[in-house]
This record gives sequence, structure tokens and C-alpha cells, in this order.
Amino acid sequence: MLLFAALGCTSQTAPQGKVSLDGRTFKIENYTGGQLEGTEMMMFENGRVTNDECIKWGFSDAAYTLDDKGNFQFTLTSETEGKMEWEGNVSGSTVSGKMVWIKTGQDNIHYTFKGEEVKKD
Repeated sequence: MLLFAALGCTSQTAPQGKVSLDGRTFKIENYTGGQLEGTEMMMFENGRVTNDECIKWGFSDAAYTLDDKGNFQFTLTSETEGKMEWEGNVSGSTVSGKMVWIKTGQDNIHYTFKGEEVKKD
């Protein structure tokens, strides 16, 4: 359970200018070793990103960087669970990328993720 809980968390500099993911939410599936680990929600707001599963394990929200091609990066951190470094790409309503969970006392765990934007009514 601990492995799944810390699945998606990381931080860097907020996006500048007109390119932004703010106001967008993605339902993502996380995979490690080719196996589905679980699903979670990745939410972008006010130049920051958070993840509903990561919050449960003490990972804070983080600033994200975004280029004009839809490539983003962020690092979520937790005092007890380490950090999760994310990088990915948004194209239209889809998102995909990779993430690594780094925690003292365990081997780094590498994940891939993919998902779709959750449309607001």
C-alpha cells in the first residue's frame, strides 16, 4: 500500500506567460514494471500541481514548469516519504510521462503514467 500511496509527487518553478495548465485536472494511471499500480488525479491550479493520492502520504503541492510544447516538470516532497520527480507532456486532452520516487532506505522506483483530462461541467 505504501508504494501506491506515494506514487505521484514532485516541484520546480511556476509557468510564466500565456502557457499554463492551470484549471486542468487529469485522471492518470500509474505503471511500474509494466503493471498498473493505480489511478489518481493530477490537478493544476495557480501555477502549482497537486495529486490526490500523494496528499494522503504527506506530499505537498508544488510549482510546475511548462514549455510551449506541453512538456512539464515538477517535484513533490514529503518529510517522511522522500520526493517524487515528475516529467510529462500534455497534448490536447491527454497526458503522459514518467516519474521516479526517491526515498532514503529504498531503491528508486520508476513509473510511467498516462491519462485523460477530466472535463468540468
